[in-house]
Amino acid sequence: MNKYLQSVKQFLLVVTPLLTSSVVAASPAQAATFALSKGELLFTNFSQSPLSTLTITDTNTKSIFQGGDVATIADAQASFKVSPPEVFNSSLSLAEGVNTDYSGFAESQAGLIGSFSVEADKSFFFDFKAFLALQTSIDAPPKENARAIGDMSWVLFDIDNNKVLDSFNISGNLLTEGNNDFLEINNSDNIVISNQKSESSFGGKEEFATVLVQGYLQRSFTKTTNIALVEVKRNQVVVKAPEPSDNIVLLISSGVIGIALKRRRKVKNACSLKE
Repeated sequence: MNKYLQSVKQFLLVVTPLLTSSVVAASPAQAATFALSKGELLFTNFSQSPLSTLTITDTNTKSIFQGGDVATIADAQASFKVSPPEVFNSSLSLAEGVNTDYSGFAESQAGLIGSFSVEADKSFFFDFKAFLALQTSIDAPPKENARAIGDMSWVLFDIDNNKVLDSFNISGNLLTEGNNDFLEINNSDNIVISNQKSESSFGGKEEFATVLVQGYLQRSFTKTTNIALVEVKRNQVVVKAPEPSDNIVLLISSGVIGIALKRRRKVKNACSLKE
């Protein structure tokens, strides 16, 4: 078990009690579900500064319950520093429920766009680190289920000729219980992977998948070219026990969730790529 998985588990040990205490003091006899999806991306050592930048974040949570209790958290952050150029963004989705008759959903998204003009016979390059962590657990199958989805993609786009030059993607899915679990990494030829570490455990009532990828992109241009670096990530979780009926209580971004999120922000993030 490497240090990346250990940092994820440390993060879960801190955050899970905050969620649980915000919902209900569950007894050992109460069934519970849990789902986590977290992504982080860091770009550094750019060959030049961008002409323009844009960052995007979005979150959405939904809790439905009758007889059970559920809490959800969605958080997204993004920054694009111009001089010296450095990019960091992260998105986190968490959901936890206890007892029966509830459904919890959380989704977070973070993205960026940076435009550059590369002179003729010059190279454009940068380093990157990408991190994805997924975890799900249930107590009482098949009436309970938990799902965690993560997707992170970035492309280098030729604005003048309207085409993708290079691309990178990490995607993963955990469905507990279910057979559609996977963790995939894809990249084009000009993207060099210098370090890659991943761990996963599929099957049973507890599943996880983590991956950390480090590398760089370098591409030369024979004529002056306008390019854009475009990145987007999505993290989504769902917990159910079982599917609630239509006539039950619906909460969206409730005060309980806000309190849990405020408390979570006081905790040092053990998974940060910046560390």
